[in-house]
Amino acid sequence: MDKTPAVERMGYSPTDRLRQLAQQQGLEGALNSDERGNPLDRARHRAAIGVTRRQKNLEAIIRRALGQSDDSTVVDDVDGDWFYHFSRLSENIGSPRMQGLWANILLRELENPGSFSRRALEVLEKLSVKETGLFAKAVNMALQVGQEYRLVIGIYRRHTLGGSQTRLLPLGQFGLPYSALATLMEIGLLQSSELLSADLKLSPLHFNVGSHKGVLSGGRRKVHLTYYRFSSVGDELARLMSAEPDNKFEGEFKKALAADVQLQWQ
Repeated sequence: MDKTPAVERMGYSPTDRLRQLAQQQGLEGALNSDERGNPLDRARHRAAIGVTRRQKNLEAIIRRALGQSDDSTVVDDVDGDWFYHFSRLSENIGSPRMQGLWANILLRELENPGSFSRRALEVLEKLSVKETGLFAKAVNMALQVGQEYRLVIGIYRRHTLGGSQTRLLPLGQFGLPYSALATLMEIGLLQSSELLSADLKLSPLHFNVGSHKGVLSGGRRKVHLTYYRFSSVGDELARLMSAEPDNKFEGEFKKALAADVQLQWQ
């Protein structure tokens, strides 16, 4: 006879959770087999719940933006159509984490109108919390070169006597396996074409990671970086993320570069 103690189940059963969701969405009628009450009344109740939820979401975002605003900053006038589009999309955002991103967008648009396109807002509105987390990891590993972001995936070396060799960075160890990159490509935040940098011996690469500046230079000829570029929307949304060098990733990055490339922080 098995005397293994029963494991206490945590959280909700599917039935309990479905009932809870139905009540939250004003679908209590589905919980009653006899369908008590008028369906039209229930539909009006459900519509009122939806309107109230969207109102609360938008108010929470505005409240967060107000809490972070600096009254000493002089701002330009934000386009009314842009703000209408922003309001229509952001009112569907209930996650506190995502509301924080939308509040940051609003503040930055006030400070510099035209910073975020409607297309960027539409992409952000469709992102799940998990997808946003993947994108944040990509931003944290990416190099900002001018106004564009590059996610370096390897070192490419052309041999003097012919042939070539590519050493890939272990992005999967830091939460970005190829499946994650494919997701970011499908969403439209990362371009799918693998690109090659200029020869680092002839053209050292100057870059930023957050507030830190660095330069990559080749110790010998015919050494390049292989990388994926962020899309134009990815470049816009990357500015929302507070990227700082990841010490563990930097260590792996240096290890992969060691034979051919020098990394210096300025």
